[in-house]
Amino acid sequence: MGNYIKENIELRLDMERMQNQLYKLVEQKGSFLAPEVIELSQEIDNLVIAMQRMLNKYPDM
Repeated sequence: MGNYIKENIELRLDMERMQNQLYKLVEQKGSFLAPEVIELSQEIDNLVIAMQRMLNKYPDM
């Protein structure tokens, strides 16, 4: 259970860091359609899926 909490915190911190990076990248590129923006957005999507799987594994958390 302790590992779950640590992993959850790490995933949330990664997500926050990546979201901030995405905001800056969109500002820098001036478009949501820039390949780098799309790639980072897809990485965030994968992180969200990982978090959802973890929540499904431990529904009482």
